[in-house]
Amino acid sequence: MTVYVAEIAQRAIFAFDAANSQAAEERLADREFLGDLYVLQSNAQPLWDGKSEIHLREALPGEVEAWEAGRETASLSRVFLVPVVDPLKFVDPEDVDPYDDLDDDDDDFDDDRD
Repeated sequence: MTVYVAEIAQRAIFAFDAANSQAAEERLADREFLGDLYVLQSNAQPLWDGKSEIHLREALPGEVEAWEAGRETASLSRVFLVPVVDPLKFVDPEDVDPYDDLDDDDDDFDDDRD
């Protein structure tokens, strides 16, 4: 197995192992993981804007060490190389209105009617 690094905006974001570069590319295309990159934040900014290209390369020696250490402590297949926060952990479900996105007008109703 080879350790690979995904870079976004010339910043090494996470490391993971894969059998070869094709397998690594397939892992980067996983929609669920891409969704995580869109939600997770570092320095109050999303890791990924949903548009920027995610570059794949083989890990440098220090990144391999970080990946190995991260796997030992968390038993993860991927290890973030930047501090990461999940902002959804700080949201109180009682404060979330599931219909909020439906209200796109200025009337007093939370609905999709104008």
